[in-house]
Formats: sequence, structure tokens, C-alpha cells
Amino acid sequence: MKVSITILDGSEQNLRLLAEAYRNSYNKLSEAYKSPEEMALYTYDYFYQKVKRFAAENQHSSTSRTFMVTLDGQPVGFVRYSRIPEYYKTNENGRTQDLEHGMLDGYEYAWYRKVNFVSDVKLDDTTMILNQIYLDPSVQRHGLGTYILAQTLPKMKEKGVRNLILEYNVDNKNGEKFYNSFGFQPLADTEDLDHIIRRGGQTRFCISKVKMVHVDVDTALEKANAKMEQKKQAKARSIGNIIIGLLNNAQRHK
Repeated sequence: MKVSITILDGSEQNLRLLAEAYRNSYNKLSEAYKSPEEMALYTYDYFYQKVKRFAAENQHSSTSRTFMVTLDGQPVGFVRYSRIPEYYKTNENGRTQDLEHGMLDGYEYAWYRKVNFVSDVKLDDTTMILNQIYLDPSVQRHGLGTYILAQTLPKMKEKGVRNLILEYNVDNKNGEKFYNSFGFQPLADTEDLDHIIRRGGQTRFCISKVKMVHVDVDTALEKANAKMEQKKQAKARSIGNIIIGLLNNAQRHK
């Protein structure tokens, strides 16, 4: 199988296939802690509009970068980096907040976030957020997430990025274990009142508790490469054991 990681473009076929992979991954991740009412908000069109926007940002904006992952030419996921918002850079007594509202991806929304920093880490223009890393469930747990970071972090480093922030829902324990393996450390706890979407005159509320963690790019890249090397060595040992088994079997039948 051939894995490729490229900048996401506006190809209609790629966008549609990627939206489907995005939806599959998000649903599997979220169904354990989101209510059926909340899950109903996330239609295929919701994900299609988001990946379409990511592709447009690649072409017309320098504030974010989205890489598409393909397996044998088939889009199976993506990773997205973006600049940190300005309000992250300033806080009073370790706290900050933000409020947004308007139209996004065809939906009316309002979003409010409260941030409580638990670590005194300087956030500046050399810091980016690892916004999303999604893979279709059919290709998860095969080391692709590690491979994606090992391949894309050097590209971000070339652009002057020195530190990463990552955010994840407090109920995402599998994600937490994965992120910790790259050296991410606690930075802040947040509470989001988000996805206030009016449909048919109704307003729906979703409250999320999110953990924010940080790591310097060199540490994350070092750990990603180490994990890739470990996997390579494990594969070599497996092949070696198979060969030894075949040789021993041949000896017994002489």
C-alpha cells in the first residue's frame, strides 16, 4: 500500500471522499460522549463544507495549512495546522475568553470559550495549533497518525513553527494517550459553549470541556521518528522470525 501526504487542493472528487472519511472518523470519536441530538447536527454536508473551506484556505490564506492523506490514491484523512488566535497570547491571571458568532460552513452559530491556563508557556507567532488529525476508522491503528506527524512537522518547522498546541475533548482518552506519546504537556483547561445552530427556528446548545496541551516541534518530531524506527525494527524482527521458522522447518524435514 502506498501512503501519500499532499497539500489539500480543491478537487471535487477528493473533497467528497475526504468529507466522508472525516465524517466516519468524527462520528466514531464523538458517539461515546455526544448525545444523539448533537450527533444529528453533523451531516455529510457539514463535513463537506469544512474540507472545502480548508482547501480554499490553502490557496488564499497563510494562517492555516491542511495536508490530505491518501492510501493507494484514495483520500482517507487529513491533518490541519493553523495560527493561534490573538486572545491566546494575552491573559489576565492565567485566564482568557472569546466570543464568536456569524455564519460558518452554511450554519448560523455562536461560540463562547473560557480558557484557564495551568502552565506558564509563552505563546507567540512561532506557535501553531494542530487543529485536526482525522483518519477513516478503517485505516486507524496502523501507525498512520505517527507517519503523518513525522512527514508534516518538518514542513511546519521550515516555516518557522517552533511550538505546537493541540486541543481535545476530555472524554477522548485514546487521543490523549496518543498525544502524550509525542511529549504533549498540559497547558490549559477550557469550557466551550458551541454549535448554537438555529434550524427551523430552534436553537441547539452543545457544551464541551476541552484540554489544551503543548509541545515544542523538535520534541514531537524526535518522538515521531523514534516511534517510526521502533515500528521498522519490529517489522524486521517479525520477518526475521518468519525466515528462521522456515529454515528450522526445512531442517526438520531433511
